Amino acid sequence: MVRNGLRSATRRINQSRECAMKTALVSYLFLVVGAIFAPMNSVPAGSNELRVAMILWRGETKAEQGFTHGLKELGYSVQYTVMNAGQDKTKLGHLLKEDLTPKLKDFDYIYTFGTTVSKSTRFIVRDQVPQIFNIVAAPVKAGIVRTMQSSGGNISGVSNTIPLSLQIQTALRAVKFNRLGLIFNPREKNSMAIRKNLKEMSARFGLEVIDFRSPPTENALLQSLEKLKTKSVVVDAIYLPQDSFIVSKAELIGAALISAKVISIGSIKKYIDKGALMGVVPDYYQLGKAAATIVDKHQKGEKLKDIPVYTEIQPLLVINKTTSQLLNVKIPADLLKGAVIVE
Repeated sequence: MVRNGLRSATRRINQSRECAMKTALVSYLFLVVGAIFAPMNSVPAGSNELRVAMILWRGETKAEQGFTHGLKELGYSVQYTVMNAGQDKTKLGHLLKEDLTPKLKDFDYIYTFGTTVSKSTRFIVRDQVPQIFNIVAAPVKAGIVRTMQSSGGNISGVSNTIPLSLQIQTALRAVKFNRLGLIFNPREKNSMAIRKNLKEMSARFGLEVIDFRSPPTENALLQSLEKLKTKSVVVDAIYLPQDSFIVSKAELIGAALISAKVISIGSIKKYIDKGALMGVVPDYYQLGKAAATIVDKHQKGEKLKDIPVYTEIQPLLVINKTTSQLLNVKIPADLLKGAVIVE
C-alpha cells in the first residue's frame, strides 16, 4: 500500500513537472516568434540606438552636419545610410522606389533635405516610418504637412524661410540699387515662388526686377552670366535664391559677378562663401540641430503630428570682405558690427 502510494505520488510529481516544462516551452516559443516577426522599426521610445536613412538632394551640407552632431550631443548612437540624388529627379525616384522602399523596416527615421526630396519621400513612405524633413521653405504649400502646427501624419521638420523683405531691406541699407536681377531656375518651384514674391514687393522698395532664366540646360546659365559681363542687360544688383541648381553653381556665379562688377545678394551662406557680396541667410548647421531635437521629442513620447514645424530661425548677416573690397563697396559700420565676415 505504502509502495503503491509512493508510486502514485511520484507519478503526479512527474506529470506536474512535464506540464510546467510544456508551459515554459510554449511561452519561450511565443517570445521567439514575437522577436522574429516584430517590426524592425519599432524601436522603444527613449532608445539611444537609432538607424537613420538620409535622403539628400545635393550631397551633405551644414544642415546634415548639424543634425548628426545634434543627435550625438543628445546621447544617441546612430547608424546612417546616406542616399544622394545628385539633383537628379530620375535618380531620386530610383533611390526611393528601389533602394529605400524594400528596406523601410531597416530604419527608425528617414531624414530628408529640401522640398523636392521631402515631398517625393512623403508620397512614397506614407507614414510607414517617421520622417524628419529639413530646409523646406514652404512645407504646407508643398503639401508635405497639413499645417505648421500639426502635420497630420508621421512627419515633422524644419523650415528655412527668412522673409524676403528682410533680405532686401538689409541689402538696401548696405548698397543702393533700383534694377535688381534675379538668376533663377524656372523648373524649381521655390524659385518661381520667390520670383512672384519679389515682383509683388518691388513697388514697395522702388525696384524693377529683371529676369535671368537659367534652367539646368546646356549653356543657359552661362548665357545669363554673359549678358551681365557684356552689359547687354544692365542691373544694379543680382539676387541669388535658394535654388538647388543655382546654389550648385555658386562658385561660377560668384566669380562671374565679381568680374562683371555686379553687386550680388545671396540667400544662403554658400553664395557669400563663393563670392557674393552679402546676404541675410539661415544658419543651416543650427537648423540641422533643430531637426535633431524633433527626433529627441519623438523618442520621449511626443507624436510627430503634434510637433510643430520648427520656424524659430535666427538669421545671420554674412558679408564677403574680399568682394566688398574688389567692388569698392563700403558697408555701413552698424551693419558690420553684427555681421559674420568671410574672406
